[in-house]
Amino acid sequence: MTRRMPHLCPLTVHAARTLLATIAVALLASIPEGAAAFEQPTAADAPRADLLARADNARHFSKGLLWKIEPAQGPPSYLFGTIHSADPRVTQLAPAVRSAFDGAASFTMELVINANGVVSMAEAMFFTEGESLSAVLGQELYERTRQAVAATGLDTHELDRQKPWVVVMLLSTPRAQLGLPLDLQLQLQATLQGKAIHGLETMREQIAVFNEMSTADQVALLQDTLARHVELTRQFDKLMQAYLARDLARLMAIVDQPKHQRSDAFAAMMERLLGRRNTVMLQRMRARLEEGNAFIAVGAAHLPGLLRLLEAAGYRVNAVY
Repeated sequence: MTRRMPHLCPLTVHAARTLLATIAVALLASIPEGAAAFEQPTAADAPRADLLARADNARHFSKGLLWKIEPAQGPPSYLFGTIHSADPRVTQLAPAVRSAFDGAASFTMELVINANGVVSMAEAMFFTEGESLSAVLGQELYERTRQAVAATGLDTHELDRQKPWVVVMLLSTPRAQLGLPLDLQLQLQATLQGKAIHGLETMREQIAVFNEMSTADQVALLQDTLARHVELTRQFDKLMQAYLARDLARLMAIVDQPKHQRSDAFAAMMERLLGRRNTVMLQRMRARLEEGNAFIAVGAAHLPGLLRLLEAAGYRVNAVY
């Protein structure tokens, strides 16, 4: 099967931005030259069983977006929770966050963004020749999907070539705002400040969270998302309020709340989005933590899990803001 190069229509660009970030609410190739590179994760990436057991018993991290991380020896670093939004209330950094960021020698984020990566991801979002969304969904479900996407104000011209998981991402996030979202603003500022920039994941890994799901699971997720589309908008508003209040306990309660109502495919996706990725992120950020004076930004939903793992691994962690 051949794959023709997709035209980057507004639908594609919006989905690309969605996936590239933290994929929020948990719900987004290569690292560019000069950024850290690493092998694909193996069993060695996962923490030891005793580390996980200790993490389960670690104290609860319920409040704060900026955390000071101190190794046994050497200078401290900072772990900061982000949300994929260009809202000025989010992008205007608090003085404590600004001070930690400006003073850091390096900046680490989930995924370092570059143009080649965006193109590679756009290709992964499309079906190969001879396949289509309408054929996978059937005409009735496809029409419901088309109407839902159109209601967001996006062009549906190339919708029939998009994979179901792409549409799930489109419908699970609020409409794009003017300006760069927080995570991309931090990357730009780090570049302008001449900081060393590192990624915790590759583009291939982030895409694989969705692209390796079976077609049946992708369709199940889409049906689930269509049934809760209006509710998801309200949920994001609640997530934003929890984020602005730096209330991690409330944020995670919102993320976890509907699990009993969701499909098995959704539960499996969330485990891959949060649980499994946290263990890999922990291993990959250790080099930066041992260097010290690092500023590490991850989606806020990762903070509770990562903080528990870091404390269990022997790091001292304390909320700054």
